Amino acid sequence: MSSRIKSDVVKALDDWNAGKPVRSIELGHTHRMTHSEEYMQSNPNARNSVDLSKRLSNDQERAHAYVFHLIELFKLNGVPQDHETFLGACDDFDLTFPDAEHLTEEEKIAGRSLAWKALLVGWARAIDGHREARYIEVSRPQVAAT
Repeated sequence: MSSRIKSDVVKALDDWNAGKPVRSIELGHTHRMTHSEEYMQSNPNARNSVDLSKRLSNDQERAHAYVFHLIELFKLNGVPQDHETFLGACDDFDLTFPDAEHLTEEEKIAGRSLAWKALLVGWARAIDGHREARYIEVSRPQVAAT
């Protein structure tokens, strides 16, 4: 286990816990569903086209709640030295995430990725280098609503 979490990660976690906005990046990506098998059979010329009427996107509040849940638990329990151990600990920590049953696989993967990077290099470096349009502000929903 490594000994310290960078101060900007602790600050981001403290701001999140206090319901203050935290600058982050949009996790995952918006994607569109392909047409159903039934549609493809009745429209053979469609060739696995994308159904533009159905748009899926990730719940940024839930995904970031997961990121900060992981960071909080690694702050308490220490940060593993290797990624495989980190992922195993995440599997255990998932059991205590309040909204685990609604977390999509993409949200989980993106959340783990951001948490791991932040724990390794700090919050600012973990979110650095993206197009300005990818940056968002997130707040802990339960605190922000009160």
